[in-house]
Formats: sequence, C-alpha cells, structure tokens
Amino acid sequence: MFARTIGSFLRAGIVASTKCTVKPCLLKNIEIKSGSLVSQFNGSVNKPRCLSTLMSSSLVNGQPSLFNKTNSLTNLSVNSLAGNVPTRTLTKYSRTRGKRKVVQTVLKRFYRLNWGIWIRTKTGRHKRLWTKRSSCRRRLRMHVFTNSTQSWMLDKMVSPYWRAPKYWVDDPYNPYHEREEYWVTRKAPQP
Repeated sequence: MFARTIGSFLRAGIVASTKCTVKPCLLKNIEIKSGSLVSQFNGSVNKPRCLSTLMSSSLVNGQPSLFNKTNSLTNLSVNSLAGNVPTRTLTKYSRTRGKRKVVQTVLKRFYRLNWGIWIRTKTGRHKRLWTKRSSCRRRLRMHVFTNSTQSWMLDKMVSPYWRAPKYWVDDPYNPYHEREEYWVTRKAPQP
C-alpha cells in the first residue's frame, strides 16, 4: 500500500520527502511538509488539485472528502472503483454468419430444466472440504435454483436450441423437468 501510494504521488508530480523539509510540488499550490499534504490556495480555489489516489484525497487538510472513513463509499470494492467489473459479452451479430452467439460460460456453469428454471451447483463445493462438516459437504453437493431475473438473463444469453427441451438417455435430472405440484406448470389434470 505504501509503495502504491508513493508511486501515485510521484506520478502526480509530488516530491515525497522523509525529512521535515518543505519541497515544492510540480502541481500548483501544493506542498508536502513532513509527510502530510499542505495546500495553499489563492482564495478563489476551494478544492485541492491533488486527488490522484484515495490516500491523497483524504489527507488534504483533514477535510471530509469522497473517501474519508465517515463516508459510506469506502465500503466499495477495489474492482468497482477501478472499473474492473467482470462482464459476459453477448455477441448479437457474429462476423461469419451474422447470427447471435451463445455465451459458452453459461452452458458450462448452468443447466436449464424444461420448465424454464436454471440450476447451478453451489459455490466452493470443492474447496477446503477437510474443514467442513459432513452436513455442510452434503449440502454443497446439492443444486440451487436461480431467481427469475437471473433465469431471464440466462435465457437471453443462449440460443433457442438450448432453451428447447432436451431428451437425453438416462438423464439424472429427468424427475425435475416436470413441475406437477404447481398449478401453473402442471400438465396432467389433478386427481
């Protein structure tokens, strides 16, 4: 953290010093004095110019800023601050055939039942099994449903071929493809 902060100070043009001397900054009206930022403004400017890092923005004059501990934005993850949000890009028109492509990670991670819900395995089902109780390991072997928003999104990420019912030989999910206990999805009349 210290090396990252010092590196960003140097990239911003601030000369860092471990002594108690005052060194001028390349940016206008900002100095470093004994490890803390001291800003000198010429009256019309109210905000500091050095906001290159989280640390430098919170050190300026001790005033509340965007990333102080009193602000609720400090709980944001580093990925969301840096803009490194993972995405699954859907190709609507391929280059070769001009057709919509299937997102392959959906097919690897999820399975669609015939009545429209997608199921997935629980996360961490292979990790640190020696530390987990047998009841926890039994629950990790089970599958969970996705909610309606996720199912709608996953349906849009695959082609109609994968949305259509599949009839595999010795399908282990065969008892789960029908949903006869619910009145909307029941196919056979109720006895």
